[in-house]
Amino acid sequence: MRRLQIFLCGVALLALVACHEPTSEEAAKATLKAALTALDEGNYDAYLQHVDLGMELDSARKSFMDSLLRQHVGWRRSERAAVVAIDMVDATMQGDSICTVYCQYTFADSTKEVLSQKMVKQGEAWKIRLRN
Repeated sequence: MRRLQIFLCGVALLALVACHEPTSEEAAKATLKAALTALDEGNYDAYLQHVDLGMELDSARKSFMDSLLRQHVGWRRSERAAVVAIDMVDATMQGDSICTVYCQYTFADSTKEVLSQKMVKQGEAWKIRLRN
């Protein structure tokens, strides 16, 4: 009987964890982490899906953004070596649809850099806010 009670308590705890709806801060941090990982891996299409550009990209604009992102990642690697970790440090909400996420880059040369990124909620999705 005792084993059955322990088993049922375990199942109940798993159900509670599975039903956990992420907070706005958690969702914004997860979106930024996915975007920065995609950028670092050179998956520019995936990165751009997480960015609020204020417009749809036609093929010429997309090509321009791909080139710009490739140059940025190349410059960052030449300056600091490869990124070995991206950790989400904190997030603060400014209203219902704007969140500032703080992340820490760890580079192969052991240097660390903390950056902040403004995120904006569009519908149910969080996007990186690059414009004012």
